[in-house]
Amino acid sequence: MSASPAGDPAVAPRRRRRRLAAVRRFARSRSAVVGAVGLATLAVLALLAPVVAPFDPAVQGGEPLLGPSGPHWLGTDQLGRDLLSRMIHGARGSLLVAAGAAAVGAGIGVPLGLAAGYLGRWADAVAMRVVDLLLAVPGILLALVIIAVLGPGLLNLILAIGIGAIPEFARLTRVATMEVRERDFVLAARGMGASTPDTMTRTVLPNVLGPVMVQFVITASMAVVIEAGLSFLGLGTPPPAPSWGGMLQDARSYLYQSPTYGLFPGICLAATVFLLERIGRGLQLAVGGGGPRAAARGLGRGAV
Repeated sequence: MSASPAGDPAVAPRRRRRRLAAVRRFARSRSAVVGAVGLATLAVLALLAPVVAPFDPAVQGGEPLLGPSGPHWLGTDQLGRDLLSRMIHGARGSLLVAAGAAAVGAGIGVPLGLAAGYLGRWADAVAMRVVDLLLAVPGILLALVIIAVLGPGLLNLILAIGIGAIPEFARLTRVATMEVRERDFVLAARGMGASTPDTMTRTVLPNVLGPVMVQFVITASMAVVIEAGLSFLGLGTPPPAPSWGGMLQDARSYLYQSPTYGLFPGICLAATVFLLERIGRGLQLAVGGGGPRAAARGLGRGAV
């Protein structure tokens, strides 16, 4: 037989009920809902930046270092560019790097951890040596090396931060897979003749995605901070494209002339990380409430 429990028509309604239950648990957390709404609002503003931004972020010529005023709600920078417009456009880069880096880390780390946790033996040994190699270099240092080799740029920034996030996804998926692989529904899939790839992708993987989702949000929040740090050092988004880290670096020389210059980008950066942290906490409660191991157990109990 080649059928598996994952292909059982009765499984789909059960999975839908579990997902609805997780959504309800997430919705009961007010801070998580506030985080999701706030992040969605920021994403919409970033997406519609050319429409909602009052000025072109690259146009110079206004009064430099102007404080908040009527035409320029947040003031201007040292070149007379509108700060509000640059902050809105800068949100694009920050959110794109956050999502892209987390996607790169998950796209490589999750299959690596899934193979290590399910297959064990040589696959586990090889995967964990790769993870150990990446862990031997601090993430920010690894990103600096990659940027130095490939050069600054949004795509290179995503790649640099994403590679540094692979070990977290791999180790988390490995632990969750090792907890799930001996459960009854996985053994039933094997007994019904499901192949190893089919069991891994259709039976095990859906039951370890809960903690992976939490790690995805955590990685995204870390990527926002790392992107800002690299841009502050001149290794992130190349000018004249706006970035929050680059704006903070520019404001460093004008703290006395315009104290609000660096205040607003810093607030945006901190608020974005806070919103992502709230979403991560809400997801953790929704999928298990007790960290990755509890999340894996909580999802596994309802699996078939």
